[in-house]
Amino acid sequence: MLGSEPDPTLAAESCCQLINAYLSDPEHVDWDDVQKALDTALKAFDLPPTFLEDAFQRG
Repeated sequence: MLGSEPDPTLAAESCCQLINAYLSDPEHVDWDDVQKALDTALKAFDLPPTFLEDAFQRG
């Protein structure tokens, strides 16, 4: 589907960032931390920063 293999180190880092964002206080997640995890995931899969917006527009 994505056309390339993800960078396993960046993919793991993204997962850890997202887990840590929720571990500290699941009731009040800092969305900047979630955005950092998303940015890392996009890099891991070699996707552009606008990937989600572009996919949403395509429907």
